[in-house]
Amino acid sequence: MAARVPPTPKRPRKVTGRRPGRENSRGAILDAARARFARSGYEGTTIRGIAADAGVDPALVMQFYRNKEGLFLAILEQHANLTAPLRAVLAGPQEGMGARFTRAYLELWEHPISGDKLRSLIRATIGSPRATQMFQDLVKGVVTKSDIPVARRVSSALAVTHLLGAAISRYILEVPVLVELPLDELVHLVSPAIERYLNAE
Repeated sequence: MAARVPPTPKRPRKVTGRRPGRENSRGAILDAARARFARSGYEGTTIRGIAADAGVDPALVMQFYRNKEGLFLAILEQHANLTAPLRAVLAGPQEGMGARFTRAYLELWEHPISGDKLRSLIRATIGSPRATQMFQDLVKGVVTKSDIPVARRVSSALAVTHLLGAAISRYILEVPVLVELPLDELVHLVSPAIERYLNAE
């Protein structure tokens, strides 16, 4: 009687689909990139350094975003959503718009999450022509697609420029006299100038 041949053990079936933690890895990469760009600027940041901070392989960063430009643009696109409160103010009633616009803008910087994103963005773009160009291109796209009337875009740009100077001085350069100023008082002092910009013909 022939000896019985034992059956060949089945190979474990290969699991397909997304790897566990893929979206968590994407978020970790973006968080690490924001921190790196804020600390080292655009030119001084590398994919390898971001990957090390996020605890992933550099190849995964490239898979998600292709290169450093793609990663920086992904961060910029997240920042584009921050303008929603400002657009809502500009689409509202004219009376008191300067104070509402000033408060909405400064509250973005005061908030721990949006403020961190804005500080990272400014630090990354300063001193990098390429990063500045990408930022400008994104802003143009947001403005041209927004519901802000064309006649108000120049005045709102001037208002934002004025507020940006105040924000950089308070939240990045941390000028003591401005850091110590309560938010309500800062809004009270700055909003008349913003009102003039937004009411300009």
